[in-house]
Amino acid sequence: MTRHGTSLGVVAALPFEAACFTRRNIEPGTWRIVTDNLIVHYAGVGAANAGRAAQSLLRLGVDALVSWGIAGGLAPDLVAGTIVLPEEVIDAGAPDNGGNWQHPMGRYPVDPDWHGALKDRLAREGIHSHFRGSLVSTQTVQPEPQKKAALHHATRAMAVDMESGAIAKAAREAGRPFIVIRSISDTATMTLPTSALGATDQYGRSSLSKLSRGLLENPGEITHYPTLIHSLAKAKRGLGRVLELCGNDLALPAATTE
Repeated sequence: MTRHGTSLGVVAALPFEAACFTRRNIEPGTWRIVTDNLIVHYAGVGAANAGRAAQSLLRLGVDALVSWGIAGGLAPDLVAGTIVLPEEVIDAGAPDNGGNWQHPMGRYPVDPDWHGALKDRLAREGIHSHFRGSLVSTQTVQPEPQKKAALHHATRAMAVDMESGAIAKAAREAGRPFIVIRSISDTATMTLPTSALGATDQYGRSSLSKLSRGLLENPGEITHYPTLIHSLAKAKRGLGRVLELCGNDLALPAATTE
């Protein structure tokens, strides 16, 4: 790849997250060069997929990594569509057999200069992101308010995803800067329907037949869908707004990778 200047590698778990950067198709589990200085990897959900994607981007020679997409809210004040720019990623792994969160597998601070530049650029445009505190990565989805509350109590993290821990670990091992940019898709009080989760594969693609069967088995879950659809739409708009204001460099200071 011919490059001029700093190149970014973006890891996106879901198709609409990757589509923020390009209208061209990216096959699941593969990457696409969007510009001379930007590669987007449509990784799929979870730490294993994210870790493989991050390593693939690093082998391609990117200078910095971005964990990009949606996240679940843990802090009660986070509404759908809120942009979170955590100062630190906590890799929490999985809870013990009693459902308790023990010592984290790792803690990874994001690049402070990049974090500050991104926060300031968004603030100048009137987007006041949540930029203090941490995001926690877990091995499983946290679909219920009770589980989110327990995770928030144990970690004090403001949001949760399943990918940032693996991306952060890869960046640290390679000596590359990284940042996390996430938009809240489900708040601390929202429930993610099991019918939706069961109908979605590891790349975020939904099966209508599985969704129909899930709703037939759990018809009461239909009441969760209007809020979920509305919240996802707000999260998508939030990500699009960040990219619109910050451009493909996502406010990365040139000195960060020198």
